[in-house]
Amino acid sequence: MNAKTPAWPQGKTCGVVVTVNFDAESFDLHETTRDNLYGRFSYGRYGMRAGLWRLLDVLRAHALRATFFVPALDAGNNPRAVEAILADAHEVAARGYALEDHSKLDSAERETLERAHAALTKIAGEAPVGWRAPFGLLSSATLAHLIDLGYLYDSSFQDDDYPYIMQSAAGKQIVELPQFQFLDDSTLYAPRHSHTRVLKTWKEEFDAMYSEGTFVNLTLHCRGDFGSGRAIRARVVDEFLTYAGRHPGVFFATCRDMASWWKQNHPQAEPVAS
Repeated sequence: MNAKTPAWPQGKTCGVVVTVNFDAESFDLHETTRDNLYGRFSYGRYGMRAGLWRLLDVLRAHALRATFFVPALDAGNNPRAVEAILADAHEVAARGYALEDHSKLDSAERETLERAHAALTKIAGEAPVGWRAPFGLLSSATLAHLIDLGYLYDSSFQDDDYPYIMQSAAGKQIVELPQFQFLDDSTLYAPRHSHTRVLKTWKEEFDAMYSEGTFVNLTLHCRGDFGSGRAIRARVVDEFLTYAGRHPGVFFATCRDMASWWKQNHPQAEPVAS
């Protein structure tokens, strides 16, 4: 068992969050223009036409609530999809306005975060409390901005096996829910690994993490190119959730619920850049 193994709620031994990066047209617009979203630049629409709905079906079959990280631009272009996510009681969290590289925004970063926050709040009907960096890229000021905007958690780092808390110089806190690349479908599907290899990899990763009682952050995408939106890949998600869920002591939570519980029960904090 890992020396850092925390006490999970109600005697549980392994906490799992299922997260979905909603990335639709905003991803493709990094390579082309809106009037050219055709051919290989149409995978974002695939996610909205088919992939999202398959993943919602899988989650519904497992009675699981997931967290969807949604770029505000994509939310505005696909309101029916956001409505469906909320109708199944999933969490809607933020992922920039149009998948901006926050490491290069400089003085425009705060305004961009505020714009995305306001737009997503209007569309979803409530303010998001979680954020995930587009492409995993932040600036040294990003977390301080998020804290100022009232965010409970971030889920962009890859530096620990457990959630942890960071605290600003002003004493305000934010919870980090770390990811891991090999539990991100795009890491394996982008280089065209087969669905059988993905399932095998996820099971092996889960087995090791379960044996130490760590935090498991599964990251999915709705898209059909590097995501889990296609039928055979949605089946992989279904099989993995069945596999993980039958292990004693495993519990599933939204990122909001996981971060709230962690903040209340593991309040130790480390400094955050401001």
